[in-house]
Amino acid sequence: MFKKALIMLAVSSVVTIPSLATTAQGATLPLQEKPITFAANTTQKDWKGKEPSSKSTGAKHETTNIKNAAFGEQIWLTLGSPIPAGWVIVDSTATRNLIRNVNDAPDGYEVWVTLASPIPSGWVMTNSSGNRHHIRNVNDAPDGYEVWVMLASPIPPGWVMTNSSGDRHLIRYLKNPYGGQELWVMIASPIPPGWVITNSTGSRHNIRNVKNAYVGEQIWVMPASPIPPGWIMVQSTGTRNLIRYIG
Repeated sequence: MFKKALIMLAVSSVVTIPSLATTAQGATLPLQEKPITFAANTTQKDWKGKEPSSKSTGAKHETTNIKNAAFGEQIWLTLGSPIPAGWVIVDSTATRNLIRNVNDAPDGYEVWVTLASPIPSGWVMTNSSGNRHHIRNVNDAPDGYEVWVMLASPIPPGWVMTNSSGDRHLIRYLKNPYGGQELWVMIASPIPPGWVITNSTGSRHNIRNVKNAYVGEQIWVMPASPIPPGWIMVQSTGTRNLIRYIG
């Protein structure tokens, strides 16, 4: 009877502790980074994350060998030191930066970095707090994938800006466009190689993929349009140029 009473007392003493989170500018900041699986034809808000395993996020222990460091390994450097390619600054002191290797990061991997951190090629900035940026690896995003990014975010090659809000751009990946595909993009959007501007409004360009054009094909483009390799200009009206594909 005495043992039974002790067991009941132990069970009744268990306290459930709610999960902790921090917020910045109304957005929930993750307590640890999350690798996220891409889903085609969806936007950033539809991504489903899962808690990373030690294998997927890297060991996150300090290393002294940058050249052969594994994904997730970290090292402290003095503030004046260059940051190796594919590494980001995840923490700082008055005299040092803690950098992490994100080379070979999983698809959709996200991490908070300091404002002074470089953003690796193929990564975008999806959120910001007072002293940090939230960045995401989109190197292997599927064709047509869209994600909202901060105005200061780099736009990787092959991505275009399809919409804008006060502090963000909606960008889309044109990984495998079909011949003749057309799309309205923002005036400030980069134009991918092999695309031309066929029309414009006050805030948008209509662009067309001409990569699969046949020899002799002609198309009217705006004066601001790039002229892809293999095309020549055969006529101009002042407001439009007629270009022809010669192969």
